[in-house]
Amino acid sequence: MKKILIITAALLIILTGCNGEGDEPEIEMPEITEEGSKITGVNILPEKVLAGSGEKIEFKVEALLDDDTKIDITSEMNFRSDTDKIKFEGNKALVGEETITGQEHVVIAEYTGEEDVNIDLYATIEIFNSLEDTIDENDVITNPEAYDMVVNKQRNLNADYVPEDLVDLEVETCLPNPEINQLRKEASDAITKMFKTAAEEEGLELVARSGYRSYNTQDSLYNSIVNNHGQDYADKYSAYPGQSEHQSGLALDITAASVNYQLEDIFGETEEGKWTKDNAHRFGFIIRYPEGKEDITGYLYEPWHLRYVGKNLAAKIYREDTTLEEYFQNKER
Repeated sequence: MKKILIITAALLIILTGCNGEGDEPEIEMPEITEEGSKITGVNILPEKVLAGSGEKIEFKVEALLDDDTKIDITSEMNFRSDTDKIKFEGNKALVGEETITGQEHVVIAEYTGEEDVNIDLYATIEIFNSLEDTIDENDVITNPEAYDMVVNKQRNLNADYVPEDLVDLEVETCLPNPEINQLRKEASDAITKMFKTAAEEEGLELVARSGYRSYNTQDSLYNSIVNNHGQDYADKYSAYPGQSEHQSGLALDITAASVNYQLEDIFGETEEGKWTKDNAHRFGFIIRYPEGKEDITGYLYEPWHLRYVGKNLAAKIYREDTTLEEYFQNKER
């Protein structure tokens, strides 16, 4: 008689006895359990876990018996993941360095013992790269290439940091400076899809105004604002060199003809601005400096400032109606 034990992704246990006579479902595993004992369930531990890039997670599988005892059957299981970004050594998962906060990867544990039993268990590794682990003693960001990197007034990019995969934007731009008409490749591809979708779905024409800025460009811009308007004004409306997202190559200011291709708060009330707010996450972007969050982000409302963080993280931030800082802070608790 063949016995089958199936565990779904939600760990719902279905026990099916297959002898064609409609017997009550039960499973006997005499080589694993004590004589007369029956399995009532199987658990994988942990079922869901937060893990950062480079971290190692150990998984365990327990069989639950009808006498309320448990036995460890980890050695009878083969572990694998749904992505090559997570490698397994036995029951230990090694999270790759290129994983991004917000991604969720499935761990599959399959029974490989001698019994005629099919056991499939599923667990989830949610990637979370703690802010504390991505900054050095000088407040310099240590993972500048990561799409989940956080730069703000407390977290600085090195003055000599330049993204290695900058490409020219393939969308309409409104300023001639070739430097600012660049983004990192993945962000550039995403903005191209976003602008095309806006045009196709709503007939809206979005325009790129300012993308990548080098440390030196930001330094010149910041000091020009200080000289013309004073330090306090500059700190409200511009980033100190090394603290600008534009240096990451993942940030882009967008505009439209409806605001005369300028960067103004009123953009958020235009059809283009409303569509952007409701749809940017579909392409991996967030409104980095939302209204009412100035005390958290350190900057005034900027409905035009988009930041690429990848689709998973962007969707989470959008659903939670939060900021990049708050997302990490909430996960830290």
